[in-house]
Amino acid sequence: MQLFLDSADTHEIKFWLGQGVLDGVTTNPSVLARDGVVDVAAALRSLVSLVSPGILHAEVTQECGQALVDEATALHALGENVVVKVPVLTPSGAPCLGEIHELAEAGVRVNATACLSLGQAALAAKAGAAYVSVLVGRIDDEGGDGAEVVVELRRWLDLWGYPTRIVAASLRGAADVRRALAAGAHCVTAPPAALARTSDHKYSRHTVQEFLDAARTSAATL
Repeated sequence: MQLFLDSADTHEIKFWLGQGVLDGVTTNPSVLARDGVVDVAAALRSLVSLVSPGILHAEVTQECGQALVDEATALHALGENVVVKVPVLTPSGAPCLGEIHELAEAGVRVNATACLSLGQAALAAKAGAAYVSVLVGRIDDEGGDGAEVVVELRRWLDLWGYPTRIVAASLRGAADVRRALAAGAHCVTAPPAALARTSDHKYSRHTVQEFLDAARTSAATL
């Protein structure tokens, strides 16, 4: 399994890289804006170096067509460790499968993002996407079961032998991370707060404190 940090905050990225658990970073325009990035091009170049040899997932901002392909090609050229995120469709509902296929044929690793159904993710895999991002939290928001979509997609990919890897995304807390792990996602991407909560547990803290108190008591009697 690969674990990505959904962030452009270099402090958080350096911290979690130092924990030895990160395989890379995922970004999108919303994440970059949330983390106060003004010069996007400079930030992405910096992140390419910071996360290397891990993967940086960087998203296009063009909707479709040749403009999208050109932007994706430029992002790909930032470094060998870049995966280009391409939405599976446009705001009007037109599929971007042709662009995904063209990029894949040209050797660009694509993460087909904004997938909210098994059908969307399966079509993206057939088009050649190396990764598909299933937005688990957004599926749940609409009354669906995001983790179950991951389960069904993993079953389908394994059945037909597709190499596409599932990225469980749009995770809001530790429970979402747990569900994504249990569902069989190849990759999980979580914001820093959710990853911090995943590593924490108040009873673990309590247990460790008990151990330390016992050790100190024992040492005092020697």
